Amino acid sequence: MHILTYCGFILVISSLCIAASAKSANTCGYDACNPGDPNKLNVHIVAHTHDDVGWLKTVDQYYYGARNDIQYAGVQHILDSVIHALDENPDRRFMYVEIGFFWRWWNQQTDDIRNKVKQFVNQGRLEFISGGWCMNDEASTHYNSIIDQHTLGAEFLHEQFGECGRPKVGWQIDPFGHSREQASLFAQMGFDGLFLGRADYEDIQTRNRTKTKEMVWKGSANLGEQSWLFTGILPNRYSAPNSFCFDFSCGDQPIMDDNRLYDQNVQERVQAFLQAARDEAAGYATNHIIMTFGDDFNFENADEYFKNLDKLIKYVNAQQANGSNVNVFYSTPSCYLYALNKADRSWKSKTDDFFPYAHHPHGFWTGYFSSRAAFKRYERHANNILQVTRHLNAFANTNARNTLFPLSEAMGVAQHHDALSGTEKQAVAFDYAQRLSEGIQAAEGVINQAYAKLLPKDSQSPPIQFQFLCQLSNISQCLGIEGQERFTITLWNPLIHQVTQHIRVPVRIDYTVRDPTGVTLFTELVPISQAVQNIPGRTSLTQKQIIFKVTLPALGFITYYFEKKPDQEKNEKSTVKITHNEECTLKNQHLRVDFDDQGNLHQIVNLDKNTGVQFKSQGFYWYQGFAGNNSRPEFQPSGAYIFRPLSSDPQPVSTTRSITCIKAESVQTARIVFNDWASQEISLYDGGEHVEVEWTVGPIPINDNIGKEIILRYDTDIQSQSKYYTDANGREVLERKRDYRPTWNYTAVETVSGNYYPVNSRIWIKDEDQ
Repeated sequence: MHILTYCGFILVISSLCIAASAKSANTCGYDACNPGDPNKLNVHIVAHTHDDVGWLKTVDQYYYGARNDIQYAGVQHILDSVIHALDENPDRRFMYVEIGFFWRWWNQQTDDIRNKVKQFVNQGRLEFISGGWCMNDEASTHYNSIIDQHTLGAEFLHEQFGECGRPKVGWQIDPFGHSREQASLFAQMGFDGLFLGRADYEDIQTRNRTKTKEMVWKGSANLGEQSWLFTGILPNRYSAPNSFCFDFSCGDQPIMDDNRLYDQNVQERVQAFLQAARDEAAGYATNHIIMTFGDDFNFENADEYFKNLDKLIKYVNAQQANGSNVNVFYSTPSCYLYALNKADRSWKSKTDDFFPYAHHPHGFWTGYFSSRAAFKRYERHANNILQVTRHLNAFANTNARNTLFPLSEAMGVAQHHDALSGTEKQAVAFDYAQRLSEGIQAAEGVINQAYAKLLPKDSQSPPIQFQFLCQLSNISQCLGIEGQERFTITLWNPLIHQVTQHIRVPVRIDYTVRDPTGVTLFTELVPISQAVQNIPGRTSLTQKQIIFKVTLPALGFITYYFEKKPDQEKNEKSTVKITHNEECTLKNQHLRVDFDDQGNLHQIVNLDKNTGVQFKSQGFYWYQGFAGNNSRPEFQPSGAYIFRPLSSDPQPVSTTRSITCIKAESVQTARIVFNDWASQEISLYDGGEHVEVEWTVGPIPINDNIGKEIILRYDTDIQSQSKYYTDANGREVLERKRDYRPTWNYTAVETVSGNYYPVNSRIWIKDEDQ
């Protein structure tokens, strides 16, 4: 840690106001903030609701309040109730985060309600925080989609509310660990601060003891101060202080202030609150503290919640006449941040991230890094389609931006910390996937509009045939071209530089492939692995794939023409050589990969540098998941959120394996089958400077009622000094070290799951002597 002075923003206050109401009734932003009393402990009451855009129920069910037998929650009723409650008392304030819900609600309101809401926003009484379509996950998300979902929300807020609707603070209170890249992106978006709800239990203990729960987070090792962001960890995750939840879903007592009643409890409630404020203040560095009042889908009866908060503020502040130094008032995260900035003090800094997160010694939230892997892949696929379609829409000037909204909106929802994370219920996962699918269908229409303009060479060109996406190419299935005598494939390069790579197309028969100039390309027909053919849900009978090499221009496309080969050409002898359970060496101009006849990987040699990596072993292993009942921390089970193996020693998925070696001129592949549900293909392409590993796992057998956590492990001779390197949301890279945390003295209890980190684009180890 380092000490520095942080001054992200400076505004001038001309006078101080101790009263509970905001300084100005007709201004937004920091000018609307109550500065508090410099001689008292100022408690900022932040009323909020945390509304998941899907989790136990679908996003539609949460909005409308359907299926309350699953969870009682109806977001439309929350927003209706909050707006009514704000209208009842001008001192009240509320903050809102999930714009995906607010957008739905806004579209159903009358002009009178809209004008009232705009008034609240302009007065700083209703404040939008973060402003994304959702509160995104930070482990499995890609920076591109984080930016997109915040852009979607910010654009709506700007159009409807102008500058007063612009969020100034990030609010990531429920994601299960926090990425340094998220802080960097928020800083670059112009945010002044960020508040978190979750942090490792040991980290919290240390920061509470040292009063360092608020810090300057340096979000980038390369961008300097433009990536720095003031960051605070909230005191109660994001819930109300103990015994002070006034939502109808809670069991805490209301403020009963009628002296004629036997159950009058004002004095007891006030003293309890004063003690809670002092206890919280002991872990923070200034005379300003924040208290969140709200939780998951709270404030459906906002009048009940606010009425009790009104009384709490009144009676606590009345104790100042008796010598109390606690000053309580309605506030927002932005106003609390502003008060900290005005304290003009030095803050500790942080340069690492908040992964992995553990809430107790056996509860490391690292399981969700790989939960619902198929949906994680589908989200990336949908994002690729979205970005490419935007390119085509721009280049063809089709003005079809609104047509892309369904995919943009579905992608915004999918970034939610209970969506892409894989922690949602199965029915909700189906709903997320359906939304992406329908969005992709809408994008397909835009693609066809664009190609209708871009593909014709002149006015005499024949009409462009309908283009469709082969969305199941990852399982070697494209039903639309199966058995066709002729078809075309158009490949788009979304990058700003030329790319050369090999393309695989699943086919039943052999084809001649030509480029736009009529030149015949060199192609090879290789078999599709049995593991892929056996994937559940694959309906294609295709057993082969054509491989050919292409070079695509920057931000451009090329169409390739396929024509069924005549019968006499079909009988030509294939040059592809296939062996089974023999030694196998894959070799091109740059690399060599050696396997023995049992399918064991022995070494990878860099021929250019005359150096290599030796492998003691490589393959699939599995940990047995701990089958606890959650009654105590030591009985924490392994599951979708938390990875907790029963033992630190994984078992191989099989004691034997088979190898098939396929050698073609374009690609050489070793297919290694471990059992009927785990296999891998290790490929080396002609001219390639890397080795490609593609694995297929599942369905994992569960008939024995034993949870299985599958890993792919490489045992090498690299002397890594227990260090490894992982990316943050596909951008910058952080150094990791086994059983170590840069911020506190780490106690290694769970020696396996405590060393797992999210990986979105790359991970590596290195040997300083090589």
